[in-house]
Amino acid sequence: MSEVLTPYNIPRATIVTRVMPEGERVVAVVLEYDAEINAGNLNLNMFSVKTKLEGKFVERSIKKVYANNNGELLPAPFTNQGRFLVLELNPKEPSAVTATFDPQRFLSKRLKLEYEIEQKVSIKSVDGKEIMPFSLITSEERHLIIDEFKALIYEDKDLGVILPYRFYVPKNIDKNKKYPLVVFLHGAGERGNDNFLHIAWYRGAVTFAEPGQQAEHPCFVLAPQCPADSSWTELLMRGNPFKPTKTLLAVANLIRKIISEENIDSNRIYLTGLSMGGFGTFALLIEHPELFAGAIPICGGADINNLERIRDIPLWIFHAEDDNLVSVEFSRSVVRRLVEIGGKVKYTEFLWGEMERMGYHPHASWIPVYDNEEVIDWLFEQRKR
Repeated sequence: MSEVLTPYNIPRATIVTRVMPEGERVVAVVLEYDAEINAGNLNLNMFSVKTKLEGKFVERSIKKVYANNNGELLPAPFTNQGRFLVLELNPKEPSAVTATFDPQRFLSKRLKLEYEIEQKVSIKSVDGKEIMPFSLITSEERHLIIDEFKALIYEDKDLGVILPYRFYVPKNIDKNKKYPLVVFLHGAGERGNDNFLHIAWYRGAVTFAEPGQQAEHPCFVLAPQCPADSSWTELLMRGNPFKPTKTLLAVANLIRKIISEENIDSNRIYLTGLSMGGFGTFALLIEHPELFAGAIPICGGADINNLERIRDIPLWIFHAEDDNLVSVEFSRSVVRRLVEIGGKVKYTEFLWGEMERMGYHPHASWIPVYDNEEVIDWLFEQRKR
């Protein structure tokens, strides 16, 4: 007599994103069954994953299929079985993107993610019951590392500024210890009030919150988001590109508020930013040099007549020689002046074509910087004297 198989319910599906060096990408879909699955009996051809782009579903490439009982992107040890089935996707393919850039408005926009997942054949659970083929569409998302940042709002009534910001608190914090704070200023494209894109478009904030970095350099991370109608300096407002705006001054007030509330080492506050945020980094350093122990400005610029104020702050400046959006001469002039006055400056210039050989736009010199262990280690070595 043949076994009678009882079908299980259609599983729940979650889209999983990770911030890669080139930005946030959909890297997996996780299926949660109400039974344990032995993934050792499965193959890639049993499943299909598609994403909706411009009104049409486009096939995503599945790289791996495995199971576990926590939904993480790692097979269960020894058994490769569990209630969660992970379909790892190719993050390099164009259809993995989660956002687009509008060059007319010079703003990025996150896409509404919609994924179709199909289990093409019947499979059996570990206890021998049948899971029938199914097809479902999901927009449910999980964002690795990003979801560990608190999404908060700071209102500076004196300056008339409302500032969305993300804030990361290190795990297992010792109340008797003080920890560094890293402040990240994003570029022009990520202005807005979604409180998301500025830490998803690239790794300037999340790199410091990655588990590996936190193991070596536990720290708080602050990432404010500049409103769409503003800028960190007057760079985008047809004014003085080096002059801080009220929005940037509100960031300084927010930093002081956080210092007063958290276990932060006021001798180890670090600042980094790119493009518009590179200009903002220099401007905030010059406006409030007393706050910072070190900084990494990337493809930015500063008023060389005010650099005496930051002569004693260790800086590591980065720019690409062939950057066609922010001229390398901005960084070169800052470095020349700092060297003249005895500033504590390091400078790395990516040579003509070097960024493109890495597969990146010449303006995107932040990509190799934020994944450079030497740079990260250097930053955390800095302390106010």
